[in-house]
Amino acid sequence: MDLITTKVFVAIVFGFFRFFFGMLPVKLDSCLRKWEEGSTDKKTFINEKRHQQVTCAVAMTQSFGGGVMFATCFLHMMKTLFVSVDELLKMRGTASDYPFSQLMISMGFFCIYFLEEFSHWMINTTKNKRCTTNALDKVSATLHKNGDGIQPTSRGSNKITPVKTIETIEEWDLNEKNRQLSQTNFIDDVNDESEFMSSPVKAEKPASAKSKYSIREDLERANNAVIESMHPDDEEKLKDREQVLRCILTIAALSLHSILEGLSIGIQKETAEIWYLFIAVSIHSASILFVMGVELILAQTKVRYIIIQMLALAVASPLGIFLGLLVTVDASLKTSTMAMITIFLEGLSAGTILYITFFEVLNREKERRVYRLRRCLCILGGFSLMACIQYAESRSALHSHVMTDMDLLMSRNTTI
Repeated sequence: MDLITTKVFVAIVFGFFRFFFGMLPVKLDSCLRKWEEGSTDKKTFINEKRHQQVTCAVAMTQSFGGGVMFATCFLHMMKTLFVSVDELLKMRGTASDYPFSQLMISMGFFCIYFLEEFSHWMINTTKNKRCTTNALDKVSATLHKNGDGIQPTSRGSNKITPVKTIETIEEWDLNEKNRQLSQTNFIDDVNDESEFMSSPVKAEKPASAKSKYSIREDLERANNAVIESMHPDDEEKLKDREQVLRCILTIAALSLHSILEGLSIGIQKETAEIWYLFIAVSIHSASILFVMGVELILAQTKVRYIIIQMLALAVASPLGIFLGLLVTVDASLKTSTMAMITIFLEGLSAGTILYITFFEVLNREKERRVYRLRRCLCILGGFSLMACIQYAESRSALHSHVMTDMDLLMSRNTTI
């Protein structure tokens, strides 16, 4: 096959390969669940043993993926970014000691950090708004049921506002204090009629206190138990919204890196280099996508969202290959401006993977209290695998440069 046909073929195979490994955890999850629930008696030892084996397998897979992502970030993405920045500075004839690479990585890190915080804020705001509405509805119904004289807010509705609720409780506190003071003075001044007058006072005071504290308790219970009072459909909608936001963030984080990986394959000018990079990147991508699939399953993400996310991630790398093919075909696109944009995107993607590695993967593994030794070995195994792949890739690149220099030297000697 010629160069263009090889790139097109690799792009198609790469897309199917990535989608297969991304969806593989879904199939494995269903098989493991059937295997775990294979026993008819839920309390048998064999069923408990299967459950522990499934839990251990999932934990080992996550730990292995943490090592893979750690090595990908530090040994692959950062190294590629440093080399690209140096080449760009040489191309522009600029000498600077400013850490541009670290700056772009930090920008990518904070970008995904603030995006995730914003998404959590949006989700919690919607949830708290629903909570407040349900709580006030419950308090309003209690007030009207007890007949405490609270008027509807608008158009005969039974809803009250938070300000109105607080004002009402404060007003009851003040009235209660005034009532107690007036009753005490009245009893002191009219001591002869204490028997006659004390009985209504004693009857009224507990009733008023009971009304006040019961309403306070209703308000506190309604606000604290708001999630439980939500309708199941509302909880399902909030969960779907959270899954969609997390899906978008994950796609944005990994698709950018996948496009750049495909771009590195697409700009190659030799068939052997294309196949080598395809094998190396495929192993790396398969590990990451498999771990992402496991993460989505553990987060109880719906299957349709997993399919959408894996389709987007599967298309990302072929898109990068086709962009690289376009760059090699059209020489006018090889400008310093395009190189700057590519390097900037590389920095953002490196910072994004750095955030995911430490705050999403390794942080969770650090908090686990089971399978410590095996998890450490799996993390080290994932790191070692990617380190070996990176070493083989570096050796191949060095060999390619040496062969190119020897060809140039031979051509010069022949010319002389």
